[in-house]
Amino acid sequence: MSFISMIVKWHEKLFQNGLFTQKATSLTVTFAIILGIIATYMNFQARQINWHLWEQNKEEFFYKDTPLFTTMDAGYFLGIAGYLKSEKTMDEYQSLRVFPKNQINEKQQNSSKLSAPLLSKLIAYFAKDTSPQALLTVGNKMLPYTAAITAISIFIAFGVTGYWMEGSVAAAGGGLSIAYYWRSAIGRIDTDQLNLGMMYFMFAMVLCAGKSKQLKWGILFTLLAGLSARLFMAWYGKSELIIMASICLCWLLIINTRDWRSVIGCLFVFILVSGVEVINPFDSDYLKTNLVSHEFIFNNVLSTVTEISKTSFSEILYRMTGSVFVGSFCLFGMIFWAIRHPSLAVAYAPLAGFAIFSVILGNRALFYSAPFFWFGGAYIVVLATKSIAFLFLSRFEDSRQIVSTLASSVACSILLVFIWIQGPVNQLAKPSIPSPIIKAMAELKFIAGQEKSVLASWWDYGYASMLMNGIPTFTDPGTHRSNSNYFIADVLLSNNQNYSADTLRFLARGGLINLKIPIENRAELTKIMFSERNKEAPTVYLMLTNQMTDWMPSISKIGRWDIDLGVPILAKGHKPGQQLAYNFLNCVDTEIPGKFRCNNTIIDLKEGKINGNAVLNLVAEAHGGKLIGSRVFDQNQLNMFQIMKDENGKSAKVAVLHKDLFFSSFNQMFHLGRFDSKNFKLVYDGYPHVRIFKLLPVSK
Repeated sequence: MSFISMIVKWHEKLFQNGLFTQKATSLTVTFAIILGIIATYMNFQARQINWHLWEQNKEEFFYKDTPLFTTMDAGYFLGIAGYLKSEKTMDEYQSLRVFPKNQINEKQQNSSKLSAPLLSKLIAYFAKDTSPQALLTVGNKMLPYTAAITAISIFIAFGVTGYWMEGSVAAAGGGLSIAYYWRSAIGRIDTDQLNLGMMYFMFAMVLCAGKSKQLKWGILFTLLAGLSARLFMAWYGKSELIIMASICLCWLLIINTRDWRSVIGCLFVFILVSGVEVINPFDSDYLKTNLVSHEFIFNNVLSTVTEISKTSFSEILYRMTGSVFVGSFCLFGMIFWAIRHPSLAVAYAPLAGFAIFSVILGNRALFYSAPFFWFGGAYIVVLATKSIAFLFLSRFEDSRQIVSTLASSVACSILLVFIWIQGPVNQLAKPSIPSPIIKAMAELKFIAGQEKSVLASWWDYGYASMLMNGIPTFTDPGTHRSNSNYFIADVLLSNNQNYSADTLRFLARGGLINLKIPIENRAELTKIMFSERNKEAPTVYLMLTNQMTDWMPSISKIGRWDIDLGVPILAKGHKPGQQLAYNFLNCVDTEIPGKFRCNNTIIDLKEGKINGNAVLNLVAEAHGGKLIGSRVFDQNQLNMFQIMKDENGKSAKVAVLHKDLFFSSFNQMFHLGRFDSKNFKLVYDGYPHVRIFKLLPVSK
């Protein structure tokens, strides 16, 4: 108990406690620590259960004995870790990206000595070897421990405000909220697994520094805040978050010390120790609609990313707590606490404010606010519990505080049980890339051999492919400013496979950066691509997947774009904002031959009619990714009816698609098996999941 007594004395040195604030008694701290340990274990155990469920369903979550991942960014940290483990540098890994730009830059600059992410360093340290299996196993098994560290940090962040018991609820609820759980569950090998914990711990140290009664304590906690910020920078590297903390420190020092020398001195120490960099908040890809490169105007890839899509207020409440009603209740408690403690509320405002920003900026950082919501709910429950206890025990002064503390601990315990029961513990997120596609990426390493080659595919696959085969890529999830995204989308959507092949060769030779003379427009660029098609270029492998079928609206948004004017190119018959897509239907036979009922609509494949209207151009049927027959109705129509069956002619998938998409290189090569053998050779056929083509040199 001497340790607990020491905590109590330390707490009293820092904070003043109001009537309904948890008084820092030995009993309060004892119960709070017990609840905090339970909250930490809940977060740890949730990820352990998640891992066991993965092991029980290996066919979906493993490739052979290699666990998979649920974020496309995982391959980045794992790939760097593999290079570090094999005593290579970060620059050598970077040379694989944005081929061949980074390889050219590495030769010209003779290595920039980039610092590897802290997450990659940790994975490299604990991994047995450089194999994807070893790296992915370590990366996944770290997650329960980082979840526990996050819970402890949240507990401390609210504990130092005087609300230790409520802090345990915030730790459990924040760690198991939908907003954060899916960013830290098994498979989510990304910085998010500790971003939340580091953010809250840094703010906890800032609060301690700003509320310290003595200068020596203020300086000590300022140093700790600065060190935690420096660690955060090494982990995530976002100066914006550190600047938020410095503003809060300034606010607390002003209202607490009212001494400009202390304010300036502590701020200087914090900024110096943290290593924060000067940034331009307006120079962000998230704020840019278009990107300009070599006088061309490209659409911003981020406009297609789900993470930055706008979120409704009801959805925010649901992701915070799993229920709109519970979320509203927690929000009410959070506001009530802010009114009760305005100075603390201002200091912690950025943590709660991310939920508000999400309405404008998207849901990328929504999880930062989850612990605060649950803290608000716990605050109002404990406040009501203590109020009732004080009311009914007003005559028993000696026992009032003890009973009140016991009742508060019971209330928080009930909340912990509620969080566990309604949380997403037994739910599973599917791997970002299915096992058959990972298998194809691994096989490509042996298909390509030692030849100088590069992979062309949609940007989501870049990191994962480099991890599995070590082959350079044109683009990846971190190259949002790369114009290669447009050219690859253009390749996929073109109805001319000769043009698609010429574009890939153009990219392999360097793309726009390899142009010797300035060009005025897109038509002139196309002529250059054709005139240089015979020039030597690295071997290009084109990987097409079934996932790209679902991503076609995003691919269409990037590829169907006028780079001269910076405006979208609308398909005939489409409205502004409408993209090319596979519109899949649920179809059943009717009693009349040739007629089907699809999504409660009658489709006549003899007459080419939908609900009696002649709107079909043709119907095509493919078995195992090979066209076996088609029938033309009216070539002036825009709608194509495509039937895709397995090799045995069963398990049909039916889609209606626009004429432009039907004749696109992607649809013809992947779903119908029709490719130009003069330009492409099928080297890996894993249909219906993946196909890989080798781009052939131009025959002379």
